[in-house]
Amino acid sequence: MRLHLLRLTAFGSFPGTEEVDFDALSEAGLFLIHGPTGAGKTTVLDAVCFALYGRVPGQRDKARSLRCDHAPPGRGPVVELEVTIRDRRFRITRSPAWLRPKQRGTGLVEEKAKTRVEELTPAGWTARTTRSDEAGHLIGELLGMNADQFCQVAMLPQGEFARFLRADGEERRRLLERLFSVRIYTEVERWLAERRTETGREQQEAWREVESVIDRMRGAAGPELLAALPETADPAGDPLGWSAALLAAAAEAVAATGAEEQRSADALASARAALEAGREVAERRRRYEAALARRDELALAAEERSDLESMLDEAARADRVSPLIRLAEQRAEAAAKARQLAGDAIGRAGPLIGPAAGAADLERLERERRAEAARLEQLLPEEARLTAVRGDLAAARERLTELAAEEARLAERRAELPDELARAEERLAESRLAAARIPGLAANRDAAAAALAAVRRRDELAAALAEARRAEADALAALPEPAGPDPGRSLAELERARRDELVKLEERAAEEARLAEITARLAGLRREIAEAAEEEAAVRADLTGLPDELKRAEERLARARAAAARLPGLEAECRRAAERLAAAQDRDRLAAELAEAERARQAAVDRAQEARDRFQEIRQARIEGMAGELARELTPGEPCPVCGSPDHPAPAAPADAAPTAEDEQRAQDEFEAARRAREEAERRVASMRARLDEVTRRAEGRGTAEAAALLAAAEEAMAAEREAAAAEPELAAEATELAARLDRLRATAEVLGRRLAEHRAQERDLAAEHARLAARLAEALGEDRDVRARRERLERELGLLTAAADAVAAARAAEEAYRQARAAVPEGAEEEAARRALEEADKALESANTLAAEESALAEERRRLAEELATVEERARRLAIETAETRTRLERLTEEEARLTGLLDEHRGEDPSLAARLERITAETALLRDAAEAVERARLAEQERERAAAEAEAAAAEAGFRGVADAKAAIRTEAEREEMAERLRRFDAEQAAIEAELADPELAAAAAGPAPDLAALEQEHERAEREHAERVSARDRARSRLDQLTDLAAELEAAHRRYLPAAERHRLARRMAELTGGTSPDNRYHMRLSSYVLGERLRQVVDAANDRLDRMSGGRYLLEHDLGRVAGDRGRSGGGLALRVLDGWTGAARDPATLSGGESFIASLALALGLADVVAAEAGGPEIGTLFVDEGFGTLDEETLDDVLDILDGLREGGRTVGIVSHVAELRLRIPARLQVVKGRSGSRLVHA
Repeated sequence: MRLHLLRLTAFGSFPGTEEVDFDALSEAGLFLIHGPTGAGKTTVLDAVCFALYGRVPGQRDKARSLRCDHAPPGRGPVVELEVTIRDRRFRITRSPAWLRPKQRGTGLVEEKAKTRVEELTPAGWTARTTRSDEAGHLIGELLGMNADQFCQVAMLPQGEFARFLRADGEERRRLLERLFSVRIYTEVERWLAERRTETGREQQEAWREVESVIDRMRGAAGPELLAALPETADPAGDPLGWSAALLAAAAEAVAATGAEEQRSADALASARAALEAGREVAERRRRYEAALARRDELALAAEERSDLESMLDEAARADRVSPLIRLAEQRAEAAAKARQLAGDAIGRAGPLIGPAAGAADLERLERERRAEAARLEQLLPEEARLTAVRGDLAAARERLTELAAEEARLAERRAELPDELARAEERLAESRLAAARIPGLAANRDAAAAALAAVRRRDELAAALAEARRAEADALAALPEPAGPDPGRSLAELERARRDELVKLEERAAEEARLAEITARLAGLRREIAEAAEEEAAVRADLTGLPDELKRAEERLARARAAAARLPGLEAECRRAAERLAAAQDRDRLAAELAEAERARQAAVDRAQEARDRFQEIRQARIEGMAGELARELTPGEPCPVCGSPDHPAPAAPADAAPTAEDEQRAQDEFEAARRAREEAERRVASMRARLDEVTRRAEGRGTAEAAALLAAAEEAMAAEREAAAAEPELAAEATELAARLDRLRATAEVLGRRLAEHRAQERDLAAEHARLAARLAEALGEDRDVRARRERLERELGLLTAAADAVAAARAAEEAYRQARAAVPEGAEEEAARRALEEADKALESANTLAAEESALAEERRRLAEELATVEERARRLAIETAETRTRLERLTEEEARLTGLLDEHRGEDPSLAARLERITAETALLRDAAEAVERARLAEQERERAAAEAEAAAAEAGFRGVADAKAAIRTEAEREEMAERLRRFDAEQAAIEAELADPELAAAAAGPAPDLAALEQEHERAEREHAERVSARDRARSRLDQLTDLAAELEAAHRRYLPAAERHRLARRMAELTGGTSPDNRYHMRLSSYVLGERLRQVVDAANDRLDRMSGGRYLLEHDLGRVAGDRGRSGGGLALRVLDGWTGAARDPATLSGGESFIASLALALGLADVVAAEAGGPEIGTLFVDEGFGTLDEETLDDVLDILDGLREGGRTVGIVSHVAELRLRIPARLQVVKGRSGSRLVHA
């Protein structure tokens, strides 16, 4: 990387725009940036870093604004840097955020930060990005290092490395971590520590899971089963063996209860069979008695049956007449409606016909109007033609008016154009003459301006000379001591003396800052000691009662787990009670449903019997009317299917309402459907009886109320145990939290104890160092109260000396400039005369330029006027032709209008237009046609009405009725007939069912025998059910316990399998965490992993630094990397980062804090250069072609300064450039290439020497 050009505006200490030409400074290889304290030397370095990375080094990056306070309010801060990186030249422009005045109103508004990166290509500067993040990524990628690394490599801040040389391990670690990334190693340390904690928690949780399953197995087994275990079964020592013994004992209990349950089941089956047989006999007796009572009731309903049969016969005869009656009524309604429509149509056509017009008159009038309408349709296009002709006629007249107006306007313009063209040609000639005079007038004006500038320069320099001499006198008078006869030389000596003293004072400033830091650290440390002691006492107090509280929580948890273990047995009992209650309820419900099904079965039997009777009746009627059915199928000339004769002299007449083959088939289908319905009803009754028997068995003889009471008792017991078991998760969490809290308090107490011991040791070390530094400072400061006061006094004196030196140099420069300016001006020349000459030359030149500038416009004007004259003459000729054509067309259109008007008036009559007359004729034609059609429809409807009435009367007489009215009265609806037939069928079916019931031998035998004793049978059945239920419950509890223990045994085995690898993982994680954390006995240096890596980097830095320190110290000093701890460092992070200085003259190793100021500077410089080499090599970026060394040279004697400059001069190998930032006066004599920072009341500026 090589810098070329830096341009900064309103940035840092510089209010204006300043440029640094690094190419010019780099020609010598070594250059100096110098100036008074606070002038802004470091700002140049800040600008370079800001251009590259968008930030400035160190604490200065935290400043609120990088804008110069001396800059005008509207001038924003901008930094522009041209730099070459990896053979690519870039121009980077950055502007930080700043507050500018509002364009409207008062106040400030924030201007956002801006960035622009351009690259020089063969086509010129090409934009690469305008985003800050992309720019930072691009530059960082090309350089291969971040901002902190770049500042350490390219800008070598000596103050920071002096602190680094004397720092403790933690401070040194922080700097190295900024430069060398060890994040992956710290992440490994953190991950392993977290992994140790995590695996420890997993191990505890795995063992608690094993214990939880054991406790649940104890609760599920109960005390009786646990007492049956052998004494050798130990759940803590051998959980799986104890589980196997418990399962074996549970299996034996299941076998014993199963045998008892089977014996009680056999006794219950015998009692149930006896009870069912008794109930069957009682039911048969009840059915026989009910059939006898119903037979007596049916004997009283014979008269009602006869009336129903008579009404059904009349309804059947009326059905044959009803279609003709309905047809006659419909024909009458249609005829009346047709007569009404005919009257309406004749009324609408009344004005067009006479009062006695007939159908023939209506047809004649319709034909006449159709003929007239055809003639009018042929004339309609002529009416449209007349409208078009009138429109064309109006347009022609309007166009004649427009043409006359345009001819008058063109004549007027033809008279004006010749005069305007002559005037334009005169103005064009004048403009061309003025253009020829412009060069001479411009030369006169430049000469007058140069003369005025020279006079003004002379007068300004004269005033500046007077001001510089006054400033020189004031600056010399303000000095603390006289400057002597040669102010330039004496001021340089005084300035150097003050600077040397300031450099030495910097060492005391570091000690003073260290003393303040120690004081603050002592106060903070003592507060931390008091707080830690108080916190330790509080932790010890909390530890007192926590073990007892944990024990009580574990006892509550054990009781809850025992309740949870008893839950499965209680749940099984609840399920059995619920099933028993559901069976009792189903039994009651099915008994009611069975009664309903019996009634449905009886109804199905009745319907089947009715369908059978109806089918037999229809078949018999069809057989009786078979002769009439065959006669209907006879055809003249075809043989008879019975006798074979082709003659049929007297075919039999069909019987009234004789059934057909379709009627017989339909009746047979209805009978088959009724029979299937009866069979389905009988199957349903049998199925329901079987279901009733099953639920009666499952109800175990319990009534509904008793079964509900047993279920409520079981649910109450289960709810109590469930409530106790529900608290298990909460109690487990409480016990876990108490155990974790106990562990945390014990660990906290241990940590607090170690922290108190460390703090007290640090307090003793810091107190000793405080006393030593206080004594050294008291000796060094003398009468001044502190280093700051002494530095301020020296800086004030140095500022006065620097200002005086600058004033003397400025006075000498002003005197020389005035002498040169005065020689360039003629004797006696005055500013007023020169100004008047310039004004006259300006006026003459301006007048000529104005007139010459009109030449092109005047030429265009002349051309435009000539073209316009030709255009006007051509337009006048064309208008004359168009006017003649328009007049001829007007005459032709007038004649056509008169012809069409006469023709249309002749055929229109009294109507306003042909279209209106055609519309009226068409409407009249439609009215006449509608009237004729309506009259014809009315005549036909009346004929149909008369024919339908006669047919209805004949059919009523044939069916045996006196007339149509009697036939209508006998008609019944389908629903009424169905209801009557249904009543008849019910009578017959019920009679048949009762006879069949009384004929059943089983019912008769039951009625003749003795009645069973159902109460005794039910009592014996209930006793057998209770005993069986108790045996089933005992067996189910034993099975449920075995099933639960089997499941828990599998859980125990799985939990034990999970525990073993968890314990192994925790052992391995703990060993690795202690090894990388520096607490393992296997870690010989007791160093953290990240400290070990940083220690290796520090060793590389020390090796690179010693190559230069050996030369700069004359072979006396070398740096040594120590793997031990830094003095006073008691933390674990600082191990392996200690530094010592080997003194070749004494052979002893020294603490870096014992070096003098000059020795510290050369050691820090060597360390900085070594660190820069290592960082650059690790980053893998391009070679840094421009380096800066900031301050520290004032502490060196002349011989050491020569050695240091030789080292820096050697850095130029390979084309590198080194810039030194210093205010040491002697360096100005040794380094010819210089960049001076000049400080003033209105800000600073840059001057290239």
